[in-house]
Amino acid sequence: MPRGLSWDVFVPGDDLPRRVATDYVVSEGELVAVDGEQWLVERVVMPEESEGDGVVPLVYVEPPHEPL
Repeated sequence: MPRGLSWDVFVPGDDLPRRVATDYVVSEGELVAVDGEQWLVERVVMPEESEGDGVVPLVYVEPPHEPL
């Protein structure tokens, strides 16, 4: 199981991403906690320079959908 994964999460309304650490791989359509709030992952982008240390995937989120 992966451990200590880092993600740069872009929350709507923020100018800069927030660094989030998880022990699992974040994927589209699931919820991720950012500073205690749940967000729905819209998309995950791996930077082209994905080889080597220090490269962090980008995660774009949106508010979770409310049940109808």
